[in-house]
Amino acid sequence: MSILLRLHTSLQNRRFAQALRKRDRQALAALVVEGGLRPTPEQALSAARLLIDGERVEAAATLLQNALRAEPGQTMLISALQEARRRIVSIAPSATAKNLAHRADAERDAGNTAAAAALYQEALALAPHAAHWRVQRANMLKDSGELAAAELDYRQAQLERPEDADIPLQLGRALKMAGRIEEARESFREALRRDPVNRAAHDELAWQGEPQDHIHRTLAALERGEPSALFSLADALAGLRDNFSRIERLLPSVSAGSAFPSELHDLFRRHYPSPAAPPPRKHFRLAILFDADVGTDHSFHTRLDALIALASRHVMLIATGTDARRSDDIMRRAAPEAGRHLLCRAGLTLPALASLLVEHDCHGLLILDGEAVPDAAAPGWFALALERAETAYADGESGRLSAHGQIERHEPILRSRHDSYGGTAEPGSAFALRRETLEKIATAQAGLLPTVAALGAAAANRTAPLHIPLFLACDLGGVPASPPTPAPIRSGTPVNIGCVIPTRDHAEDAERFVRSLRATARHPEALSIVVVDNGALGEGLAALARLAGDGVKILRDHEAFNWSRLNNRAVAELGEAQILLFANDDMEMLTQHWDDELRAVLALDGVGAAGAKLLYPDRTMQHAGILCSWAGRPEHEGRGEPESAAGPAGRWQRRRKAQAVTGAFLATGRAEYEALGGFDPDFPLAFNDIDFCLRLRELGHDTLYTPHITLIHHESKTRGRYAADISQAARAAAEDRRFNARWPAQLKLDPTVNPNWSEAFAPFRAYRPTTDAAVLHYLDEQLAPAGKAVASSPSAQLHPAEAE
Repeated sequence: MSILLRLHTSLQNRRFAQALRKRDRQALAALVVEGGLRPTPEQALSAARLLIDGERVEAAATLLQNALRAEPGQTMLISALQEARRRIVSIAPSATAKNLAHRADAERDAGNTAAAAALYQEALALAPHAAHWRVQRANMLKDSGELAAAELDYRQAQLERPEDADIPLQLGRALKMAGRIEEARESFREALRRDPVNRAAHDELAWQGEPQDHIHRTLAALERGEPSALFSLADALAGLRDNFSRIERLLPSVSAGSAFPSELHDLFRRHYPSPAAPPPRKHFRLAILFDADVGTDHSFHTRLDALIALASRHVMLIATGTDARRSDDIMRRAAPEAGRHLLCRAGLTLPALASLLVEHDCHGLLILDGEAVPDAAAPGWFALALERAETAYADGESGRLSAHGQIERHEPILRSRHDSYGGTAEPGSAFALRRETLEKIATAQAGLLPTVAALGAAAANRTAPLHIPLFLACDLGGVPASPPTPAPIRSGTPVNIGCVIPTRDHAEDAERFVRSLRATARHPEALSIVVVDNGALGEGLAALARLAGDGVKILRDHEAFNWSRLNNRAVAELGEAQILLFANDDMEMLTQHWDDELRAVLALDGVGAAGAKLLYPDRTMQHAGILCSWAGRPEHEGRGEPESAAGPAGRWQRRRKAQAVTGAFLATGRAEYEALGGFDPDFPLAFNDIDFCLRLRELGHDTLYTPHITLIHHESKTRGRYAADISQAARAAAEDRRFNARWPAQLKLDPTVNPNWSEAFAPFRAYRPTTDAAVLHYLDEQLAPAGKAVASSPSAQLHPAEAE
């Protein structure tokens, strides 16, 4: 087939050249329509001029468009295409079409996006070649949330205007809004192919954490010997224009804002080693326990050398193993006379381990699992953490040995602080605990193995471990596997769940959602459902009538759409329901027996609200909890990632605490709802869900995200076409200001995430180095009473440039 295609192309090009020599405009126009041409830029220009002179302007434009696709960036072709377009526009649009476009421009400028899109469509019907109106229509559809229709217009306009970089830029933004992140990146790349210096496209790719672009710029600067200058530039320029003032407030100097993608982790570690811990307040001796039997001989000796370098009068090494040869190698390195104490034992039990700590006056124990190699700063930080708490864990990384025996660190693992609801990832391959804690565990569970998993779980049942935000252990055996997802907890009594679903233009969607809720519930008889009709028409009215016939309460409220007010009004119709569930109509429940999980989560002590995992129709994630702030604004976690993506330290696939969850599926106890007085009507469209969760937190109630309830969410349908009489931008800005004024302290990096993530990029794309002062501040924050902030010292937020 490829041979036939090449023959066809060759024949068409030969015919084209002959027609061009003969100046046969009719033959040229016919060949342009047939396609298969590969003319040179010079041939395309000559033929286009002939066609334009012969009033065949559209054929000339098509020829130039095709030539530009083969040779993008040719300025002569671009100029000729622009001239052809001017000819088309000057001839084609009638006075009626221009009048429609003028009215559309006025509606656009007033913020009436839906009305503007309809008028641009009428103008296009009269002047189908007016690509600039097609782009405007696509922009209006995008701003109205009609992303699929906007995409079709953008793609057609791209074909009509192959030189215009703004079209793929806007298409990329529409794809990003739809959660199709990889397709959005490709569209931004297309914008750069059309215009290599397009600043907006560069910013979009940088904000998305485009690894190859970042790596290329990083390595180029390093070759010039400018690592600090490069990373400063990346942080300052990558998508920060809207949030630059916030970054300036957070950082004493923007030049300190270094940011690295995970692909550059080894480079990061070579340029920014973990800072040393401050001197201990009192003498604290730490024992390090490691397994001498695991790994190859090369990795064993690499680990042993790293551990020997740490051995001192403050650090004792304890090896477990049965390999006599390796035991001899260990003991040969002991030098008690120089304060270097090494022990080697086989079959060490917890009581025997506790006795060794007492015998050698060790105040704490650091356990290293597998082939973990401790960082040089690890003993100091773990000892300091154990002065403050009974147990501690740190960030990790995976690595391998190079052919020269050097450790190459290739993947970071940034963990988060302990979650009392069982959502925190395993501590990895390094975990420390005080001697007294070990003695208590050994007394209660003498047969427990001295491993991180066993002792970490036993200790976490007693006290919350402290998280140290530093890379303190490198696992040469690879990234530790995430623990299996626990099965949802079944609740006993099926307490009644009252569900509120507001709907406007899509009541038929609400009908489908209600049926999916009932079909998947373990106890559908314990569901009470109220659908709030905010102006259904046509088929929507029939859908509501069917629901009413099936026992669903229909509440009519045709006032201006206010999500908070509609939900508050509907609660009064739910009788004595102990759990209140608020949901959008454009949903589909996927989880069987979801009601069991909802009851179980809300029954946990301290939980005031719960949310679920939401997916786009293409099964990529739309919501895995809400970061209360990322670069100064709330942000959905996991947006655009695959459904199975684990997220940092597995946070998207485990039940965990979140600052907030989306109101598209938000459940709370009636008592908690009434204590707050419901949702705040001052947030009619945005931030009402986050405001609710933050007010719950002020009363001491946590919000939980659970991936054990999963739904499809067809985003942006619930509100309908409510924006026809008010500027979307102005309304959004007003709600933004109200939210920022109410919650200024919460618009900081979310406390549920590692503080070293960089806000210069989309969430969890890049991280930055830290200082000892910032680490100490973070440790103290974890120990502060819930809801009480820790005073920040002037140096607490310093980054390397200031610290030096």
